Amino acid sequence: MDDKNKVEETYMSRQERERIGRQTNAGFARVERMEVEQGADDIPTGEVAQELSEEEIRRRVGEGNYSSAKDDRQTNSINS
Repeated sequence: MDDKNKVEETYMSRQERERIGRQTNAGFARVERMEVEQGADDIPTGEVAQELSEEEIRRRVGEGNYSSAKDDRQTNSINS
């Protein structure tokens, strides 16, 4: 397919671009499939009940992952 012959649609005003964006979002929302397990609640965002011990973290993530995360000699990203 030759893209050189295709005319690109451009929208000059901000209002027109925002209107098209709202229409697109409304279309996605209309057809989006949302499935919620019966009895499920929202994700809790409150305080954590208690601090996890090092042993509990190691048990949950696995020994290999725990060791890799703790002893990783790679420098962290400057932007993170």
